[in-house]
Amino acid sequence: MRLIATALNLALLLAATPGFAGLLASIAAWRAGRPAPSPLSPYRSWQALWRAEPVVVAEASPIAAGAAAFSLASAILAAALIPSFTTALVGAPLALLPLLIVLLVLAETAPLLSHLATGTMAGGIDAGRRLAFFVVASPALFLALWALAQLGGSITLSVIAVQGGAGSPLLPHLLAMAALLALARAAPSAAPSLGSHGRARVLALAASALTRLCAASLFAALSVPYGLSGDAPSPAAWGFGALLWAGKIAFVTLVFGLVRGTRPAGARLLTASLATATLCAFAAALLSEAPRI
Repeated sequence: MRLIATALNLALLLAATPGFAGLLASIAAWRAGRPAPSPLSPYRSWQALWRAEPVVVAEASPIAAGAAAFSLASAILAAALIPSFTTALVGAPLALLPLLIVLLVLAETAPLLSHLATGTMAGGIDAGRRLAFFVVASPALFLALWALAQLGGSITLSVIAVQGGAGSPLLPHLLAMAALLALARAAPSAAPSLGSHGRARVLALAASALTRLCAASLFAALSVPYGLSGDAPSPAAWGFGALLWAGKIAFVTLVFGLVRGTRPAGARLLTASLATATLCAFAAALLSEAPRI
């Protein structure tokens, strides 16, 4: 049953990826005051791009396609480890918080290879700023995950999601969630795919959307672990958990969309949101080590 649950979990995330991308586009259009496109439009547009003839628009096109494929592979591996409706997954013992973060960061930064391969100053500056953000944000991310691991008694996602730090103080958990939310606000937008069209373009779009969907699922599993069934196989519980997961993802996506800044990506490296994330993560890590009352 674990193999079936893993296959269904991965299929759910992959099938929801285009709709998640459409939801992000709708929220962005609504915030900009433009007519919001249908959340189902990526299903049609990606299918049309997949059937289109490949067009080479830059010399770095092969590198862009390879980077997009590597990014998608990293995101798929993360999706196979992050629970959506059940924690009874084959890779549950391997779903360690550091490993999941590494996979998501690799999926996010791999497309930057195409920016570096163009050999232009603009591409190099853009890639450098995006990479620098992950370096500067790593202390806050480490402290937030450290606090969650201390509260949950493990670095395994399934253990943290099921136990949820039961009996532990609520304040450090809320501070850790606030730190992750502030990091999401400070993070730059997805790097545009360069030198690709057709199927390579679909790979790049799918990798970007799946990476963000995995991040939202990870945040939902850590903050609201309700609806995650355990080892006991129950189709009814799985169906209820899948519906609850869809609601949590919609809510988390709406919150992320509302807190996202309107400044261009990479306009500034050190921001108030990043400082807030660092302070909240430090306080969460400090309180999580305090004696429990």
